[in-house]
Amino acid sequence: MKPDGPQPTVLFDLNGTPALSHTSKIGFMFILDRRTGHSLFPYNEVSVPTTPAFQHLWPTQPESSIESLTEHSAELPLPAGYTAAPMWTPVQPTPLVFQPLFEGGMEWPPAAYSPRTHFIYSHARYGPADVGVTDDPAKDANCPFSGTCTFTGTFSIPGVTNHGVYGAVDALTGKVAWKIPVTTAPDSGVGVAGDLVFFGESNGLFHAADASTGKILWTFDSSTVPNAGGATASPAFYVVNGREYVVYGFGGNPGESPKLGDAVIAFALPDQNN
Repeated sequence: MKPDGPQPTVLFDLNGTPALSHTSKIGFMFILDRRTGHSLFPYNEVSVPTTPAFQHLWPTQPESSIESLTEHSAELPLPAGYTAAPMWTPVQPTPLVFQPLFEGGMEWPPAAYSPRTHFIYSHARYGPADVGVTDDPAKDANCPFSGTCTFTGTFSIPGVTNHGVYGAVDALTGKVAWKIPVTTAPDSGVGVAGDLVFFGESNGLFHAADASTGKILWTFDSSTVPNAGGATASPAFYVVNGREYVVYGFGGNPGESPKLGDAVIAFALPDQNN
């Protein structure tokens, strides 16, 4: 498992409480009182396996009661010769298929919060990897687990395609409000303005969805603009002379986007004065 948390925290008020939300690569969301650090939703500290011992594993891990957008195990069936690892299984000398692993769960693209819906909006990635690790001080002094180990296995699985969802979690109830599946691993931040949520896909599609229901209301295809690539940035919003704009960078992510490019495109509704 990769417990690091590259996705930025989200700050908001929840029923009058200054709150902080964060979701790590593992995919569990935690909402805390940002004054005290106390969790605003229950969580369980579950017992987990502690072998192989050379990894110096902690005996428990926290699982949030907030519903997760992330898949916590590999989708079945897997190709012959590949075995799915249950949640919290440590990496073993024999390779197992872990989901999530190095790329989440949640990656760096930021989430967003709407005070109108009380929803937290985010991507979630499905990118399983078949990985093992062995204790061998002669191999790799930079191993992140013990300083004396080497990886085995592969980070791609034949016939398995990375994908994911964009979705909303109700910060009042801790339940998933809606999810939109996408066919490429999400690399786009999510932005919310008014009653709309904006996000993109690695194939260059950029969407506006109803913030309450997730219904996609508008889609832009970056392939219609020369030198524009995949939608792997984060939307921004601004107003000029009373007119609202949404701006987005279409660059792409090597290894995941079908098309790389370099274009920044701003969108607005038609000018009512023309």
